[in-house]
Amino acid sequence: MRHNITLISILAAAVLSGCSEVDLLHPYGTDDGKAPSPVSEVTVTNKPGAAVIRYKLPADMDLSYVKAEFIGTDGSKREARASSYVDSLLIEGFGDTKDYPVEIRAYDKFENASSPVTVTVTPLTPPIQSVFESLEWAVDFGGFMVSFENATKANIGIYVTRRDTLSGEMEYYDVYYTEKAGGVYAVRGLPDDENDFGLYVQDHWGNRSQVLEFTTTPWREDLLDKKLFTAVKPGMVNGDLALDQYHAPMSNAWDGVIDDRNFIHTKWPLELPHRFTFDLGVVAKMSRLKTWQRSGEDVRWQHGAWRIFNVYGCTELPAITSDPLDGWKLIGSFTSVKPSGLPQGQVSDEDIQLLTEGEEFIFDRNAEPIRYIRFEILGVHSEMKLSCMSELTLWGQIESEPEE
Repeated sequence: MRHNITLISILAAAVLSGCSEVDLLHPYGTDDGKAPSPVSEVTVTNKPGAAVIRYKLPADMDLSYVKAEFIGTDGSKREARASSYVDSLLIEGFGDTKDYPVEIRAYDKFENASSPVTVTVTPLTPPIQSVFESLEWAVDFGGFMVSFENATKANIGIYVTRRDTLSGEMEYYDVYYTEKAGGVYAVRGLPDDENDFGLYVQDHWGNRSQVLEFTTTPWREDLLDKKLFTAVKPGMVNGDLALDQYHAPMSNAWDGVIDDRNFIHTKWPLELPHRFTFDLGVVAKMSRLKTWQRSGEDVRWQHGAWRIFNVYGCTELPAITSDPLDGWKLIGSFTSVKPSGLPQGQVSDEDIQLLTEGEEFIFDRNAEPIRYIRFEILGVHSEMKLSCMSELTLWGQIESEPEE
């Protein structure tokens, strides 16, 4: 038995010794020392901030890839590669519409390079510029709203600067990264003091647009104190339901606990719409709302998570009539959108991130101040006849405090 073990050890050592002499990263075959022929029939299609270069590949048997080399907008040397299985390559990251010479070489698997073929690309208006030209701002609660268009769905950042009151310099405040075709970006957390602000667009190659400068005074925005919220019993408002399934009180919606097991929940099956009301404890012009769904894998973006809902308000509870909405003013109609669009039960990282951060909804800026707020759930992220939610947070401009 000992002899067998020794023999096995010797053989293993020999095999390992032999393997150590083999460079597994080195190409198979013999380097013939001959460079491939250059690419031919080259054409250029200019695109926003980029260009597509098409060509005919050389017929060399050991062709490996094609490489384009050029100087970027920032003056740095850059390159783009494409394998021997495709007949085009994309060069991108330009920040202007100037002419750029590009050298293209074919390489074999031993890194022998062909003679260069030089072409000129002239990128179309880059996304940083087209997005910048679309920027518009409007003063809002706690800051301002920035609308933008991004037709190419480029990966860009919209940067916000503000003037520092001590140094007097314009300094970074916030950034919004997006690949969306357009939308609205809310800049929040600013005091209701006049100040100078700036907006510019930057891509991940470091190309930057001009700066849109403006001066504004954000509207004051208050975080409504959840300790002042109280439930309005269903019998006091026509058409309201009890959200107390599983002995969960309505106050779970504003107890500050965001958790899969802490929620408000209707009984089921109950036909939609589902309505409930609570007292804010103050009179306020409402600015925005955040909602948090339950986070469990079997309920997130499904079950009774709100998908379509209306929000109403009033300063005094109206008399009960045959119309459940009589005396209530609509202050917002909202739709919860699952970012990925995946079917029920399937979620992306972006879906989970939004679920964690909460979904924000903006109230009608023309709506009157309210004290009582009423939710009307019209549709959920499933076919189930129930509705549930983990947490609600509300902001607005308080006009009157509760009486002592």
